[in-house]
Amino acid sequence: MMALARKEWREHWRFVLVLHLIGAAIFALLWIAAQSAVSPLQAWRSQVVMFGTLAAVVLPNRLVMREYGLGTQLFLETLPIGRGRVLLTKWLAGWGALMLFFVPAFCIALYVVRDQVYLRAGLVGLVALRSIVYLLFVYAGAFAIALTLRFRFVVWGLLFLLVATLSERVQQPMVEWPPFLVAGEAMALLGAPSPWRELAITAGLALGLMGVSLMLAVSARGALAVVLARRMSSRARTLMAFAFGLVAGLSTLLEKREPPPPFRLEQAVSSQGDPVVHVGWRGDVGGMQAAHLAAQMSSDLAAVRTWLGLRQLAPVSLVPDAWREAHEISFSKARPNQLVVRAALGAPELALPQLRETVRIAEILDQSPAYTWREDRTWLLRGFSAWWEAERTAGYAALLRRRADFASRLLRAHGMDDETALREADTTDEVLGECLGSAYAWRAVQILHERLGPDRYRNLMRAALGQPTSDDARSLVRVAATADLLAQQGLSLPQLALAMRQDRGQNQGPAHPSVLRVEAARLAGAVSELRYRITGAAPAGLTVRYKALSPGDSYVDPKTTYWAGSTTSGVLPATFAAGTRVFVMTEAFDPALGCRYRLGAVREALP
Repeated sequence: MMALARKEWREHWRFVLVLHLIGAAIFALLWIAAQSAVSPLQAWRSQVVMFGTLAAVVLPNRLVMREYGLGTQLFLETLPIGRGRVLLTKWLAGWGALMLFFVPAFCIALYVVRDQVYLRAGLVGLVALRSIVYLLFVYAGAFAIALTLRFRFVVWGLLFLLVATLSERVQQPMVEWPPFLVAGEAMALLGAPSPWRELAITAGLALGLMGVSLMLAVSARGALAVVLARRMSSRARTLMAFAFGLVAGLSTLLEKREPPPPFRLEQAVSSQGDPVVHVGWRGDVGGMQAAHLAAQMSSDLAAVRTWLGLRQLAPVSLVPDAWREAHEISFSKARPNQLVVRAALGAPELALPQLRETVRIAEILDQSPAYTWREDRTWLLRGFSAWWEAERTAGYAALLRRRADFASRLLRAHGMDDETALREADTTDEVLGECLGSAYAWRAVQILHERLGPDRYRNLMRAALGQPTSDDARSLVRVAATADLLAQQGLSLPQLALAMRQDRGQNQGPAHPSVLRVEAARLAGAVSELRYRITGAAPAGLTVRYKALSPGDSYVDPKTTYWAGSTTSGVLPATFAAGTRVFVMTEAFDPALGCRYRLGAVREALP
């Protein structure tokens, strides 16, 4: 066997060296990309899936075709060596070449992440086991397919066709199959459940594929391999191409098991007024007919434009997004000069007041260039949009009052006073979230309306929100601070904050809401873990999310955070190096508030 091993080494060492150099380059690129991932071990997981799959496929193909394609296995059969020994030597040679790269690469990966991930023995062993089982499955399957020799491309084609059919037609995506769950995203996560069932199934499949390889190599005393190694005639190639096309055509007859699209573009309805509002939905939107909603929004925007003295407003397109939750509404600008608002239009729990508020905010922001907008103006914009809605929707003011009361208690629990909350709107929104942040801003604007009176209130809003458009030379002038605008109308920012504190005396409800607490615990060396707990009553539907922040990160989009758990206390499923800043937030849905609210958010810098 040693002589056979030396023969394999002499024939294939150059190919193996080139393959390993390619793998090293891929590993370096993946490591750079993984710096912003949920865990630095993501680089290793990507290396196993990408390069591991590639290497495990090309190595058996070269080993088998070099021997059987050139016919040198016939010479080996004349020697006093059993066919099983030849096959075993070739199989182990390929597996050894594969491990010659991945074993040192795994050790290097563990050494590099030692200061960022707490490497418990269980974690290291499980990652190694999952990697080996996945690579063994792919290698054994590729070796068995390589032994079909002249039919190997047909087998690969049928395999890809089967995967595509199951994924697209039968809705059994490949990522949900046991072998690919073994090498799934959870491989890089700490605390993820161990996929013992999937590991057992994948290992069993690998052993079965090894048995298939043995059968192909020794059946009929090796005659089957000799027959398969012969070149395919032109008639046989034509027949195979016809059969493959027939199978591919028949697979298209399978009915797709996928939900119908939420709408088609030709089904959108539009308003007749100015600005034009397009609603990409034929059914009811939040309990209102789409045509009625489009006309109502157009009329509402026209009234806002007149009241604030805005210029021409951009057309608005309401686009359904079935993947969003009902409270997630976003907007963006599209060409030509059109605003696009995305929301779950078909969801029965979609809140129309929130949708209308978002559209108003989008139109007002569109009137002002981004570089002239001020952080301390944000609460005025959001509060005005909510105030406008509350003036025209029965019962909405009472709902905003409940939300604002709860927001005030949360801010007090976090040690924030009202003046700071208004000046630092981004921090306030980070702590409260969009729902409670909008209600808190509404309370401030409502007090402004009561204290200033209709005329001065309107003058303030025109000065603050009626911004010149980006093609106006006045937009180059520094925008006045919101506190200065308030002082010009006779109500300074400290006076407004005092009025809000006095208004809080009417609050009803628990004095101590649930609050997020986060603390760091040193594990080993410079690695720490973060432990969180929710003090107070445990809310229903709790979710905890987190994200490691880069040095330049100021605002954190909740959609980019990672799920950490749904319990009132626990440990984040990742460890962090010293000096890392981590953003942790908790959210829950409250039926009394009618929205998903944020219990709080913490930026923790690890020592």
